[in-house]
Amino acid sequence: MTEVAVSKTPEPATDERAATGLQELDGMLEGGFLSGSLVTLTGRPGTGKTIFGSHFLHHGAKKGKQAGMYVSMLESEKSYLHNMRRLGLDFEPLMAQKRFSFLELPAPTSEGLPALWEQIAREIDENETERLVIDSFTAMSPAFQTVGDLRTFTHVLLGKIVGGASGCTTLLITEEGTGTLGGFPWTGVEEFVADGVIKFSIVPAGEARVRYIEITKMRGTNHQMGPIPIDIGPRGIRIVHPHVRGNPV
Repeated sequence: MTEVAVSKTPEPATDERAATGLQELDGMLEGGFLSGSLVTLTGRPGTGKTIFGSHFLHHGAKKGKQAGMYVSMLESEKSYLHNMRRLGLDFEPLMAQKRFSFLELPAPTSEGLPALWEQIAREIDENETERLVIDSFTAMSPAFQTVGDLRTFTHVLLGKIVGGASGCTTLLITEEGTGTLGGFPWTGVEEFVADGVIKFSIVPAGEARVRYIEITKMRGTNHQMGPIPIDIGPRGIRIVHPHVRGNPV
């Protein structure tokens, strides 16, 4: 991959907030994510990242009248819409109102990366997208040969989408413990350039298992510290016994 001069991913130029769709969590984040920011959702498969990202898009489209787009390299549109409907997140009416779009893409090769991101950027402009979820960044890992390639690509092209004219709030899903780069474990460079990081986990508790999220980084935001228990049921994700308190960052 050709070396490119790297600049820091542009920071959000607004104090406006994009609500997450989870009222208790918004209370822990001064109202939500900074509009135009890039937030990484990271964790092992099955921990709730896709559902969380979908809550974010559904809430923005239905309550905030903000167009959202889900970019998937792992799941078909038909499967996604079916699974979300079972969780009370019906996207089809929002698609008819042009407030939601689904972009299904194959995992790219190194040669196909620029065209892929140009396509995403074009779709954002055409749909006037304000909220974006990319699932998953880890699926791109085979296209990178070195950490330098990944760092350059992340800065330049994510900066183009997040910091460009669209300025959409972007959630970037990564699969912890599953990706490799040049034969080595996934490096987490995408977390380094992100404005925020939320980690998802499942912890054994006797014979049961408890899901948690943890806000480990959120620039420009006083936020909850420590694990936050969540539950996933017929109505999607909910926060269990939230403890709202601010911690300056």
